[in-house]
Amino acid sequence: MAEPATELNSLKRVSIVQQVEQVIADRIVDGTYAVDTKLPAEMTLSKQLGVGRGTVREAFRLLEAKGLVEIRPGRGAFVASDKEAGTEQTVQWFRANEMELLDCVQVRNALEPLAARLMAERSQPEDLLELQHIHQKFVEAVEKQDAATIAKYDENFHTSIVKASRNQLLIKINHQTCERIKNFRQRTFQHNQNALNAIMPHAKILAALQAGDADAAEHYMHSHLELVAQDLISMTRDGNVSL
Repeated sequence: MAEPATELNSLKRVSIVQQVEQVIADRIVDGTYAVDTKLPAEMTLSKQLGVGRGTVREAFRLLEAKGLVEIRPGRGAFVASDKEAGTEQTVQWFRANEMELLDCVQVRNALEPLAARLMAERSQPEDLLELQHIHQKFVEAVEKQDAATIAKYDENFHTSIVKASRNQLLIKINHQTCERIKNFRQRTFQHNQNALNAIMPHAKILAALQAGDADAAEHYMHSHLELVAQDLISMTRDGNVSL
């Protein structure tokens, strides 16, 4: 399946090889290409990205020099297991996108505590059962250290609260925000400590909602998103990414 043209056109002044290198590095960091798995063949990637095989081969060499890829003679290119190299790529991505990410977190912290309050006041039993199920799936994914599934259920947890607020404007804004932070979620949960840190805040929010305590639900959601903002600042400015 061909990649969107914008993926290789966003960095106009960067060489094609460097653009291909960045696309592959992004996929490694966000878990699309998992550690120790074989990367797609040069021919496959060249067709996907609309470049020559030589360009992909050179991108592999650059990634190997950075410790992200291991080229095994006769077998192809594999994602290396060097966590330090992957961590550096993650930190660089967070720094490059810091302002947009902080904007999204600020919007979430303005809207999601309100959504939690409204859910506490308006939710139906089935809403609470669904949220409890999502939280259980989130915890199971954290235990398995499955970053993609963790990100999925984190999004589902927050989105379910917004939907249960029954406020259509909140639901619309949340949809727009979720689309902007998908990559943020994927990269954040590549580091399992970040996922572990979310379990207790989610549990407190869930308990407050089950008790119908609007004040507590609003408070715990606000506290949770404040910690998300602090973690983001720590990652972008201090390079502090928990492994």
